[in-house]
Amino acid sequence: MNEHRLYDNSNIESIVTYAKKLVNKTINDVLNLSEYENRLKIKDKGAVGKIIEKHWFNIEPNNSPQPDFDKVGVELKIIPLIKQKTKVAVKERTKVCSIDYKKLVSESWDNSHAKEKLNKILFIYCLYDKENIQNSQIKKIDLWELSQGNNEFIIKGDWLTVQKKVNNGYAHELSESQCKVLAASRSGSGGKDKNGRLKDLVLQPIQTYNKEALKRSFSLKQSFTNQRWNELNKKIKYESIIDSLEIKDFNDFETSILNKINLYQGKSLIELSSLFNLSLTNNSKNKEATIIKKAIGFKSVKSKIKEFEQLGILVKTINVRKKDNYLFENISFPAMIFADFEEENWEESTFKSYINKILFIPIYKEYDKAPMNEKYLGKAFFWTPSIIEESLIRDEWIRYQNEVHIGKCKVSKIIVNSRKGYKEVSGLSKESQTNIIHMRPHGRDSNDRDEDSLGNSIVKQCFWLNKSFMQQLINESISTK
Repeated sequence: MNEHRLYDNSNIESIVTYAKKLVNKTINDVLNLSEYENRLKIKDKGAVGKIIEKHWFNIEPNNSPQPDFDKVGVELKIIPLIKQKTKVAVKERTKVCSIDYKKLVSESWDNSHAKEKLNKILFIYCLYDKENIQNSQIKKIDLWELSQGNNEFIIKGDWLTVQKKVNNGYAHELSESQCKVLAASRSGSGGKDKNGRLKDLVLQPIQTYNKEALKRSFSLKQSFTNQRWNELNKKIKYESIIDSLEIKDFNDFETSILNKINLYQGKSLIELSSLFNLSLTNNSKNKEATIIKKAIGFKSVKSKIKEFEQLGILVKTINVRKKDNYLFENISFPAMIFADFEEENWEESTFKSYINKILFIPIYKEYDKAPMNEKYLGKAFFWTPSIIEESLIRDEWIRYQNEVHIGKCKVSKIIVNSRKGYKEVSGLSKESQTNIIHMRPHGRDSNDRDEDSLGNSIVKQCFWLNKSFMQQLINESISTK
């Protein structure tokens, strides 16, 4: 091995120093510097990680349960990044290790296989080039430790949740949505066999219902590694809500937040502005978000909530009419890019990450343009789609994806009495034809447009939660103590 490729695999500092030489190199550079012949198909899933392991660190591909740098207990993980319109973000979740249901039931957290793999991870962030994978470029090296900050506090809770389900014979009911950061994600080839039976089924150790369970792996959710990427690359100020509220048990995370916010239920925005010494007016931008941060106990309203980004929690204020919980407007999500949307699968879709968990905070008022002294804080609540709700949302998401594929984005102009003299109407399904979500325009104006794969031009679109569904959620929240 050439001198420039030597490092001490028994010394963490040497490993990290050597890893940092990768920064700004492409996968093609790594292959050109290697004395080994590349026998991997460059388009195979995981090829980038295997190339870096073999051709840079001289680690042979293996199925060893030990961390990749076993002498120092450091795991190696490649985090693929993708370019989005205004930012670079983590592309997908990160597999940590396979779940062995039989071993899981007899483990404790401290001696678990998952914790061994998570203790120290050398993250290599690589900007993925889907046109030519060999042009993918390494951007950042990060030695991450489970013991830092509140990492273990959050992740241990997820591991215990999965273990409890398996111990009680419910491994067949596991899903990613039951976990906050460390997900029990599906593994294997997926799909069904020729008889219509799900593939990748295995016996679970506790046969309460005599049902097989899907193969699963522990994976760090995309939102968790994305927050870390943002923290490393942007000078964003984060504050910990766990520290601010002095949360001692992660099972109390959501309850503690709701208890704190709902202390101010019924108070007007002008009262809260005065209470928190904020100089807010009716024209102030993000006044609701500013008030919520102060209500939670943050020192700076410019800070971002670290755990909300790690856990993929969105905060949405809802403008609601007090007398009947009527929504003045639908709940929107960021505008999509059709080229990305058409290629996505549901499990790894952008929209699925948006609805992972949402903190809804109703703002009550009697009419749309009410001033701050006539807007009142309602009862906040968290929402994660139930199994039935997610199934409905998934079906509607696929329905829209199919409609985009076949060209229903094509618009026709209908004459109306307006400044332009016409309005554009597409063939996409309307809100009245769906149960939970619908797609409609979300561009800055009629010139803010996108194109589908067939070349049809349409004002940028996004998904919206239906008003009737949101009204139902609010009513259920009010009726729950």
